[in-house]
Amino acid sequence: MLEHRSVQEEAGFHRQAWCQMPVIVSGHENQAITHSITVGSRITVQGFISCHKAKNGLSKMVLHAEQIELIDSGD
Repeated sequence: MLEHRSVQEEAGFHRQAWCQMPVIVSGHENQAITHSITVGSRITVQGFISCHKAKNGLSKMVLHAEQIELIDSGD
């Protein structure tokens, strides 16, 4: 699960932006870096967002990570 928090400017006002999104990680390189990520780690993720439909029929947005970079381990 990826959590994003930032301050964005909208129409001249500062606004708190926040969301949580499930992440699908594929590939050996990305799998290896996930072992270094802990709660509070700062990372950069590049990929694409897709909609997945659950068994109950509800849809959710999921981030498919194509590249992950560890900025700060959070320790």
